[in-house]
Amino acid sequence: MTQIDQSAKQVVHAFYDSYNRKDLKTSFDSHISTDLVNHAMGGAYDRSAWLEIDSTLFPAFEDFTLTVLDQVAEGNKVATRISMGGRQTGEFVGLPAGGKTAFLTLTAVDRVENGLIVEHWVDLDFSSFLEKLR
Repeated sequence: MTQIDQSAKQVVHAFYDSYNRKDLKTSFDSHISTDLVNHAMGGAYDRSAWLEIDSTLFPAFEDFTLTVLDQVAEGNKVATRISMGGRQTGEFVGLPAGGKTAFLTLTAVDRVENGLIVEHWVDLDFSSFLEKLR
């Protein structure tokens, strides 16, 4: 593995691991470029919208956890397979707290430049995750 592969992988792993500390504002400031190009959800979420929506996870899932299952890097791109979720104890995207446990597995690809994630893609089935909470 080249030095750039390792460095990009460390940045991305640190970013996703920060979800378990539940301090996304600090993590976004440390790991996500202010000029992020976010291709997730059809490109509808810029950096601030991504931070805002993901911050709703913590009040909704008291025991929220994110686990990096696999991670591979090539150059400045890092592919990460993630499992995240927990027991819903608060409202989430309009769904009242139901006490059900649900996890979502997703694959993200992030491009890193100068120690920051500058581009983000994700493949996930959010509808199935919401169905598990109903």
